[in-house]
Amino acid sequence: MTDLPGKEACEAPAPAPMLGRALKQFVAEQPLGEGGMGVVYRALDTKLQRPVALKVLSAALTADPEKKKRFLLEARAAARIVHPAIAQVYDVDEADGTIFIAMELVQGRTVQEMIRKRELDLLGTVDIAIQVAEGLAKAHEAGIVHRDIKPANVMLTGDGHAKVLDFGLAKLMDPSSPGGASQSGIGDMSTLTQTQIGAVMGTAAYMSPEQVKGDAIDARSDLFSLGVMIYEMATWESPFRRGSMMETMHAVAFDETPSIHAVRQNLPPGLQRIVSKCLRKRPADRYATASSLIEDLRFLRREMESGWHQGVTFRDRVAEMLDRLRHVQVKEYAWLGAGVLGLALAIYLGTTALGWGRLLMLVVAGLFLYRHFRNRPQRLREALVRKLSHLPEVRLIAAAGAELTVVVDRSVAQLYGRINDQVNLYNHRRFFGRPLVAAVRHDLRDDEFQRLLTGPGVQYVRDDSVTPPTPA
Repeated sequence: MTDLPGKEACEAPAPAPMLGRALKQFVAEQPLGEGGMGVVYRALDTKLQRPVALKVLSAALTADPEKKKRFLLEARAAARIVHPAIAQVYDVDEADGTIFIAMELVQGRTVQEMIRKRELDLLGTVDIAIQVAEGLAKAHEAGIVHRDIKPANVMLTGDGHAKVLDFGLAKLMDPSSPGGASQSGIGDMSTLTQTQIGAVMGTAAYMSPEQVKGDAIDARSDLFSLGVMIYEMATWESPFRRGSMMETMHAVAFDETPSIHAVRQNLPPGLQRIVSKCLRKRPADRYATASSLIEDLRFLRREMESGWHQGVTFRDRVAEMLDRLRHVQVKEYAWLGAGVLGLALAIYLGTTALGWGRLLMLVVAGLFLYRHFRNRPQRLREALVRKLSHLPEVRLIAAAGAELTVVVDRSVAQLYGRINDQVNLYNHRRFFGRPLVAAVRHDLRDDEFQRLLTGPGVQYVRDDSVTPPTPA
């Protein structure tokens, strides 16, 4: 277990060293980490003879008897949730005045670490999002809201399974919960800042607007936080993180969410639609349930695997263009203004100062430029084929109109992602014409392959894919 839930949280007084001590049947063996909620140990369950993660809570968090009672009730409710995407809570209890939680010991790395090292491709991002959403759907059906979904609270095991950590714990540090530090939102955070500034700094960028404002929250708050996480996995940047805690919280509550295409271009349009719907400020405008989010994520994954992408409507294109303009920097506005002034000056000179003869020359030059740009899609396609031919798994590339067939040796998720990224880049760079659609095939029969090989539109064939004729 290389990382732990809540390790970004504030530093709180740690409980007394537990090494070798027993809390009921759990014996602490070695510390794994320390955070705002207490210390986590690798421990042995002496009854079932299995390793567990033992979280010993800080006394500062449970000093209030009413708060402690509420926490125990919610944590025990969370322990009843069983799902492959949720780290199982085995036991929640109190012994010798110490509250502890025995949890599944998850071996792997946090998504936060993978984002920092930029190790996630788009298919991996969507896979993690689907698994986390499935875990949330199960919890929400049981009436449990996580309240602290973030990359540091999701671990990826060695076999690629996502595990959500710390279910039932976040309410201890949630300012919007009853008995929390503040109920009046951004304007009155002094107590929270004094007692939990580390926790807020660590999680504010993933809070929902209703959490920041101190309003009542429900399952849709988790979906907002998951949307932030998807945004960060896809772009490697946080949409709301600012220079200070208060600026970050203000951005969460009031600032427009930058388009993912403004941060990283050539991402699938379907991903932008999903993230945008998750990150609506009003809960009523988001996905109503995690199940509806899962449905869209699975559809997006099928699009990415097949190479087909749902077309972007004119309305979506205009909305995205306006969104980009909202996030254009001052120096970019200067270039835009210079371009408009240059065009106006050219028209003025062409019709007045230069006369009709020189204007005709400009028209001829314009026609040559038009021809250059008119042939741009063909040049882009040739460049695309060259890039795809460098992938060692690609055997053959054939084109038929706006459809591209890429035949590969084997089915690899990352390979689909790389091919689709290149196709998306092509579609983004073309100025006109039908968007290119790519189908990746790995299961062709010999006769189907030969039909493609001998048919029209072959753009590339790997040398070892052509069987030389048998000598007579």
